[in-house]
Amino acid sequence: MSKKLNTSVGGTPTNTLFNYFSKSPAVDKKKLTPSVKPDTETTEKENLKNQQPKVEDPKDPAKKHSKPAAKRKLPLSGGSDDEAVTGLRKRKRIVQPETESEPEMDETKSEDDFSENASDYEPDANESSDDSGSSGEEDVSLSEQDMSVDSPTPKKSRKKSKIHNNNNNNNNNEPSSKKLKLETTIQLAEGSTFQEKLKNLQSNAKKDASYDDIVTTTSTLDEPVVWPHQKLEFLQPDKIKDKAGRRPDHPDYDKSTLHVPEKFLNGLSPGVRQWWVLKSDNYDCVLFFKVGKFYELYHMDADVGVNELGFTYMRGEFAHSGFPEISFDKMSTILIDRGFKVARVEQTETPDMMTERCKRIKATKFDKVVAREICQITNRGTQVFGSQCKIGPNHQPNYMLALVEQDEGTWSRYGVCFIDTSIGDFHLGEFEDDKNCSRLLTLLSHHMPVLLLNEKSALTQRSQQIVRTVLGGILKEQVPSNGSQACNAEKTLKLLAERYYAGSGSDDNWPLVLRTMQSDVDHLGLTPHNDYKLALKALGECIFFIHKCKLEPKVLPMARYQLYVPPDQLADAKPTVASTLRRSHMVLDATTLSNLRIIGEDHSLFSTLDHCCTKFGKRLLHHWLCAPSCDVEVIKERQDAIGELIGMPAELQEVRALLAPMPDFERNLAQIHLFGNKQIKQMDHPDSRAILFEEKIYNKQKLLGFMAVLKGFNTLTKLPTIFHQCQTALLKRITQLPEYGGSFPDLSKELKYFATAFDHDAAAKTGVIAPQAGMDAEYDSAMDSINEIEGRLKTYLVEQERHFGCRITYFGSDKKRYQLDVPETHASKANKSYSLEGQTKGKKPSRRYTTAETRALLKDMQHAEETRNMVLKDLARRLFEKFSNHYEQWKQCIDCVANLDVLGSLAEYAVQQMVICVPELVSGVEQPFVQVKEGYHPCVNASTYIPNGLELGTESEAPLSLLTGPNMGGKSTLMRELGLLVIMAQIGAHIPAASCRLSLVDRIFTRLGAQDDILAGHSTFLVELNETSLILKHATCHSLVLLDELGRGTATYDGTAIAASVVNFLANLKCRTLFSTHYHNLIDFFHNDKRITLGHMACMVENEDTADPTQETVTFLYKYSAGACPKSYGFNAAKLAGMPQGIIKRAYELSKKVEAIALQRKITAKIVSATAGKDESKKEKLTAIQELLKQLKMCHV
Repeated sequence: MSKKLNTSVGGTPTNTLFNYFSKSPAVDKKKLTPSVKPDTETTEKENLKNQQPKVEDPKDPAKKHSKPAAKRKLPLSGGSDDEAVTGLRKRKRIVQPETESEPEMDETKSEDDFSENASDYEPDANESSDDSGSSGEEDVSLSEQDMSVDSPTPKKSRKKSKIHNNNNNNNNNEPSSKKLKLETTIQLAEGSTFQEKLKNLQSNAKKDASYDDIVTTTSTLDEPVVWPHQKLEFLQPDKIKDKAGRRPDHPDYDKSTLHVPEKFLNGLSPGVRQWWVLKSDNYDCVLFFKVGKFYELYHMDADVGVNELGFTYMRGEFAHSGFPEISFDKMSTILIDRGFKVARVEQTETPDMMTERCKRIKATKFDKVVAREICQITNRGTQVFGSQCKIGPNHQPNYMLALVEQDEGTWSRYGVCFIDTSIGDFHLGEFEDDKNCSRLLTLLSHHMPVLLLNEKSALTQRSQQIVRTVLGGILKEQVPSNGSQACNAEKTLKLLAERYYAGSGSDDNWPLVLRTMQSDVDHLGLTPHNDYKLALKALGECIFFIHKCKLEPKVLPMARYQLYVPPDQLADAKPTVASTLRRSHMVLDATTLSNLRIIGEDHSLFSTLDHCCTKFGKRLLHHWLCAPSCDVEVIKERQDAIGELIGMPAELQEVRALLAPMPDFERNLAQIHLFGNKQIKQMDHPDSRAILFEEKIYNKQKLLGFMAVLKGFNTLTKLPTIFHQCQTALLKRITQLPEYGGSFPDLSKELKYFATAFDHDAAAKTGVIAPQAGMDAEYDSAMDSINEIEGRLKTYLVEQERHFGCRITYFGSDKKRYQLDVPETHASKANKSYSLEGQTKGKKPSRRYTTAETRALLKDMQHAEETRNMVLKDLARRLFEKFSNHYEQWKQCIDCVANLDVLGSLAEYAVQQMVICVPELVSGVEQPFVQVKEGYHPCVNASTYIPNGLELGTESEAPLSLLTGPNMGGKSTLMRELGLLVIMAQIGAHIPAASCRLSLVDRIFTRLGAQDDILAGHSTFLVELNETSLILKHATCHSLVLLDELGRGTATYDGTAIAASVVNFLANLKCRTLFSTHYHNLIDFFHNDKRITLGHMACMVENEDTADPTQETVTFLYKYSAGACPKSYGFNAAKLAGMPQGIIKRAYELSKKVEAIALQRKITAKIVSATAGKDESKKEKLTAIQELLKQLKMCHV
């Protein structure tokens, strides 16, 4: 992995890519000391073996330039094998001083070396089958010349082996100052006094510091300002086109493709062309381009790597960065979380396979490169946790939403499909929606997607408004709207029938949800039902995009389909007055979820109640809060279970400790299903051919994860024992085995099988599942072959010991195994049939040879091991598949544990509260009601909160309360408290109150706060009226309505009139309502109305009605009290806000004048009314007139 440029020095400059692109060759201090000149014959043999030209004399210009400059190869040597490479080797950067007066620097910057295990992009006839590298893969490095059409140049190799000393000075143009420095250093090394050496070291230290200063301060010397890809004409904004040649202003422009001129492609080497071809088809992706053991990023992708991942550009004239294969998970996760789309490009053949392929066909030069294919395209909405990716810590699902709309004029019909690819849940639905898209907004608030799919220009203006505002921060992809790739319901059913659900009659394996979406007249299941055409089209769009991302065989085989029905679907056929509810869950729309802060990370009801130990428990709690139950029996069962858990604290803490380390089982099940999925190979997916160089590590991680899941399920089998004494029905059901009346599955048989199926300890160490002898015939046959070859190797070694007359051992590993390690004293007996591979010096010098026989034996052994590994790999796959075959049992266990986790979380919340009660819920009442005594807001610290009681719809109180009180007196807080307590009561939780009784609530409506929607073009008042309109259309007598200060966004008279009309409507509906207002005229309208009760938030006022309003002091009591509040005390709020006293006094004077005019009108009206009325009522009216006259007198300031 590339790292940030630092000031450390050291490492090795033996990288040929570095030497090729640097302005002058690097000089390694370690190589400046004189050494014995290598034997010429040895060097020739080594170079012959490595297929490199013989080392040329750098002093002979005729030899040096005998080959064209562009085609010159850097000589390489086969480095000593006994030097173990323990980590990433460092490549060095060198900085050329601009003038000769600056000190020459032979120390170089440290940088990760990506040269090891790589090969040439353009293998020639000799190189194409060379697998002498340590891992046998290609070496790749792109050069500036490759980016030019006019002068395509082959790239220089990057090898792991070290360059000999006589190759370091392969440039005759090296500055003379460097040569002088080289000679001086050699002299000092050969012979000088200690003082001279010390002085020289001190001098070098100063130069090193100077070098560090140059490197860290002069960025222009280290990397170019403008990269070649930034100068390519077809990438310029005024020239760029998609693959079909369309410009960005074309209505069908495809931003995911790029037009790359054929002339440009034909001028490139095979490897570079390969990269550009993939990029042209996936221009919107960052290509992680596999080269050997590294993922390389080139050109514009390298810019992303540097800017987002902190890489450093690798040396050269083109943008290039990269990282090791093992770091894929970390790097891809960072980019995906930041909104990028990552395409993983793997090598799908080895150099040997490429050579065989080229022999079978009439190969062009572009065929002479190992095949590479895109194996997976990942963004936020298409995450699948495969072998290279660990399951992340985030519990929230990442939904991909496909949205299809049919415009019906003033309303729309929507087809939706939203899926979580990491679990395999597919939700399908189709519904009608109003002009405000209320149901769509509710869907988005319950299941907020991270990726939206839709056809271009296929949404109405109102839907586009939601996409721009509510979905403004998510990823968006467009699917084809015409042509062969366009989706429709018929195509979707045909595709599913052909690939997954073939069969009819008794063999019919269609999921129930999809079967209900098919026409009854078509028994083949290829004709969609008229009511679900849009939903099936949305499913087709999801499948299209999944297929485009190479995920279809990974996701669709584990798909579980669920029908999505909007929560308020029954609202169309609701009775206006009914004693029973017609729905099973309370409806909480987008507005209510937002206004009451029910879900979210900070200070929400979810975060307050969330004491869950597992990720799947958190997801279930989220579901409960978004859809509280309307079934009294379900609610009472939960209440009883929570009560019992509170009464058994030891068991509660034991089970919470037991659940805390549990993995995310739902995603683990999906991952294991993927590991056991044979369709990846059957459908010829590129991943089935991908060559992963760290596959041993991935296999080990797979098995460790699998064993962790087995261990987790083994731990869960303790639950029936822990709760064997439980009494409540729900706890028994979710913790006890079927024979004891529960639904917790008996997993003992399955777990015992997997415990004995393989050696867990050996698998954890080796990453391989090896069966016992006699358990698998294929495995036994492969092992017999390996044992037979090992016998031949031992026999051959004995023969060689006789030949050389000494003790000989095999040396090497992997593809360099079975080298004959011959002592130097006996090496003279090696004839021409022995190829020298390396040598060692020291106390026991030796030479290492290979022969035709050892190479043949190695090839046979590799073939036998490959056969064994394939058998073992399929054994592991079959084991995972067998585990997935019991999916229903594992899922049932997870569901039981998730319920237990949520109940435990609610019990833990209840234990922590100062005041708690079990709410009493009733159903079937004629008049819905709610009674709360000393209730607390659940999300506020109870020690600083003043509790409030409230009654609505009881015998003594009307269902609608007209709430008044001072500004900041707590009216909105009381409303939110009531709404949250009702939600808590209907999920079965214990609530923070002294006592609570209520009838079931079918829906909570809120109109709280004042804000405009500038992106939608809606004013503050229009937003208020839209929310109010929704209430008036859908509220029933069982609803709870919370309306806060309706009518503030318009003129006083208009606002008052609208508010009065709405209050009258809700009073007739008899639903439970809190209606707060500062329009005191409403009090006059309804003060004698039996349908309405008056309430206010109490306060104490000092220095009231003085001439100076700034002396008035209001103390908020935050208590709900009966009756109306005469004033709103707005000047107190102005004083608290710090407004100038002069402004407040002037406003007070104007207020009194306006109030006096209003009182005069009232007095006149009362006098006229009293004159025309009967004698017995005149006395009361006279008293009212006297009160008004007193108020008028006080208005004179």
